[in-house]
Amino acid sequence: MKLPARIKWKHVQRFYEAAEPYLKASPLKLDKPDSGRVLVLAPHIDDDVIGAGGSLRKHIQSGDDVLVVYFADCTDERIKEAKEATGIIGINRLEFLGYRSKTLLEHPEIRNKLSAIFDAFKPDIVYLPSIFDRHNDHLAVNHYLLMLYEKHRYNFTVYAYEVWTAFLPNLIIDISDTIEKKKEAISCFKSQLTSNNWLDAAVSLNRYRGVTSGKGQYAEGFIRYSIKEYSALYKKMYGK
Repeated sequence: MKLPARIKWKHVQRFYEAAEPYLKASPLKLDKPDSGRVLVLAPHIDDDVIGAGGSLRKHIQSGDDVLVVYFADCTDERIKEAKEATGIIGINRLEFLGYRSKTLLEHPEIRNKLSAIFDAFKPDIVYLPSIFDRHNDHLAVNHYLLMLYEKHRYNFTVYAYEVWTAFLPNLIIDISDTIEKKKEAISCFKSQLTSNNWLDAAVSLNRYRGVTSGKGQYAEGFIRYSIKEYSALYKKMYGK
């Protein structure tokens, strides 16, 4: 399946058509995410903390094994920022693939690299940006993950997080007790905060999720599906 060059309204429409059976139901609200071996796929250094930093901190507090894989923009400066930020969250297993931003679709070998990571780590849960986050590298990581699933039929749960595009979550995690760690971690990404105030954006969204869900002062929203269900949703959006 070929990934589109950009998201079009027809893709968003297909998402809502596929999600329609769930729209009348309130999202599940939890104090913490499920436990297990956690693989975090971050197209760029900072996506992981912006989208899921509070929940990842909860995984660490629960004693879960967490591995973060960064795909692009792995300069010395940003690697240093990543180590500082994830150190605050409590994550010490990081892998840097070293590609340039906006080029991920040009490197089909990424699928094999991901396969090796899956075989070695055997994740129960995979975090990544959602299938309609409006950065093409974010879509590319979804594309490679779902190609991998089609070939190997790995079994895991997807937690799709918000970075560039807010979505309709079916899971809300209360991060009121980890929001300060998340703020501190995002503040480490000084090279990115000069152009966009990601700290304000992330915290504001988390406050909105908390208020509108009634689950704590701050919360993170996710699209949580089995990889089989997530793959079916992806095909409905991009398969025509």
